[in-house]
Amino acid sequence: MSAVIAGPDATRTGGVSIPVSRVALRGRWGQIGALLVAAGALGLWVHDRVVLQEARAQLVAHELQPIATLLQENRSLIRELQSEAAAEKDAGILESYLDRIRRDGVPKHADMKQRLDMLAENNTALVTLIKAYAPHAKTAAFVAESDRFRNYASAWRDRWNSVMELFMAGGNYAVAGVPLPQGFTAAVDAELAAAR
Repeated sequence: MSAVIAGPDATRTGGVSIPVSRVALRGRWGQIGALLVAAGALGLWVHDRVVLQEARAQLVAHELQPIATLLQENRSLIRELQSEAAAEKDAGILESYLDRIRRDGVPKHADMKQRLDMLAENNTALVTLIKAYAPHAKTAAFVAESDRFRNYASAWRDRWNSVMELFMAGGNYAVAGVPLPQGFTAAVDAELAAAR
């Protein structure tokens, strides 16, 4: 069975009607349906990409960028604490603080304690941010250096928490403190570049 389509062209061609089979109509509807499905799939893909990019941007803004900011604050604090005015000769910042409070008393070095407290708080915040961001890291350097930083922050916190105990007991810090991982700042910068 076939249908006859007589459109506006039928009058121009001398009134000739063009027969179209149902199979041909189904084929056209099938093509239109396939195009609609493809357009819908493309729309979903674009939507998913936009959502993913927005999520990535929030991750960078709420976790990675604050890591970079806290690292800058820490560098400034450490420079202040290592300056000649704050550091004792041939001693780290914690050792210098311990020597100074023994020599001059705790109240006289409240400003130094405040900076050391801020450094400890920044390290705690950094570890929290690193743990939240690490599963989304794009670079291997960030993962490796962030692990080193977490180990450093943990050891530094333990040393800082023991300062008053050492002060009261008259003891000293062990000679080898955990060094700040120098590659972490560069790894964060590389991660920021990769994430944008």
